[in-house]
Amino acid sequence: MKIPTQCHLWQKEGLAAKDLHGAFVLVERFLDEPHHTRSLRRCKECGQLYFHEFYERIDWVGGNDPQFQTYIPVESRDEMETLLNSTEFNIHTFSPSLHSDFPEEAPEPKIYWVRGPVVAE
Repeated sequence: MKIPTQCHLWQKEGLAAKDLHGAFVLVERFLDEPHHTRSLRRCKECGQLYFHEFYERIDWVGGNDPQFQTYIPVESRDEMETLLNSTEFNIHTFSPSLHSDFPEEAPEPKIYWVRGPVVAE
């Protein structure tokens, strides 16, 4: 995937949840389930396209469902198809990718970029 150098989200240090809120326009929806969505989004500032995935694990005990979002910059339909054929468990292996991780015990989500290849430990 190409690095979105022109996007303000790539350039900004110390991203927070407020930076993502309202930053995108929905272009196309591919999957729309209560706890799992996939779509194509466009940055309102620069027009960069992002494959977006939202995944929520149900916490049947505490009710505080962990939520994970991934934004992957895309340029072609072929890149989109590759991502659409991935699972919610391996989508995080693509880079660069912007993540919003909101575990059940966290007071707010952690927003960060994976800027290089993901290496398995």
